[in-house]
Amino acid sequence: MLSRLAIFSLAMSYLTIVVASLPAQEVSPEEKKDGFVSLFNGKDFANWRFNGDKKPEEVKNWKVADGLIQLSGGGNPHLASEKEYANFEFRFEWRALKPKYNGGFYVRSGKNVGSNQLNLAAGNEGQLVGGKAEGAKSAGALQKPAGEWNAWRVICEGEKLTFYCNDKLAFEATGFKPASGHLGFQAEGAALEFRNMRIREIK
Repeated sequence: MLSRLAIFSLAMSYLTIVVASLPAQEVSPEEKKDGFVSLFNGKDFANWRFNGDKKPEEVKNWKVADGLIQLSGGGNPHLASEKEYANFEFRFEWRALKPKYNGGFYVRSGKNVGSNQLNLAAGNEGQLVGGKAEGAKSAGALQKPAGEWNAWRVICEGEKLTFYCNDKLAFEATGFKPASGHLGFQAEGAALEFRNMRIREIK
């Protein structure tokens, strides 16, 4: 007879296989029940735009391929959400392709995304740049090395900003402003890949 621990381990292994087998654009049944929707269809930049109002065909360093958003490098443009968000939980996975990487994830930023950046720089992942929130700090120790996928969860509720890196709480910060803004990803010279972008808005 299997122990409770063995049963739990088997269940978690099955869940991991199911989620990993889903195409990049699909939300797991569990997340769908919680109100999550996909922000990436695995085919194009629907739900996203480039700052400076550049069209996808004008952009050389961003592309969608193999069910991933791929950034080859360059310093611009940045990728921004079409929509503004106030209170939400956003989940996504990303990886760097080389050890010395840099980039950023924008939270409640302006239309052209440049503030409130959670760092994607090697060793300082999660550090808040261009914004203020008491308690925000780097989560580099929780980060997996270049070449491996990292799962991030960012939750904004009022002035509270909560960040999980690879299912571990990195920080809970307060005093985060403004009340709403765009999500986005920074082009900062490094090759990065993104997948499984999903969001639930908190009412």
